[in-house]
Amino acid sequence: MSVAIREARPSDLAVALPLWEALHREHEARDPRYRLSDDASRRWATDFRDWARSDGSRIWLVFDAGRPVGLLTAHLYQPAPTYRPRLFVHVDDLYVAPEARGSGIARRLLDAARAWGRAEGAEHLQAGILASNPAGRAFWSREGGEDFSVTVTLPIGDP
Repeated sequence: MSVAIREARPSDLAVALPLWEALHREHEARDPRYRLSDDASRRWATDFRDWARSDGSRIWLVFDAGRPVGLLTAHLYQPAPTYRPRLFVHVDDLYVAPEARGSGIARRLLDAARAWGRAEGAEHLQAGILASNPAGRAFWSREGGEDFSVTVTLPIGDP
């Protein structure tokens, strides 16, 4: 395996978008409540160009023998003003193509986000993981992640 990781450039949209779409197709297959809007890809493409140029955002891509197999998007955040100010990194998307899973690519992507966060003065890194994604939850647990907050969903239709 000849794996290379690098920060994305605005011109990498054609490489990054299919990875992002694959991630969200997997999420949609895991839980029927997870549904992107019809124009989600177009909106993400617009955001991608901004994020690839932003000081407060990073996108990393992973290539195996020149073929794109991984993506991580992350942003610097501060909590709401009612909380003590603390800079943190929020990982929005982490995806590794199925054929490349188990090879350490996710960890390499996470290491890049950690290093960036440290350099920016962030205190911690956080991410949301679908409850219906046991492999994703196991990965984050192995990396030292622990539950901080749990989001619940409750139907409000007719009983």
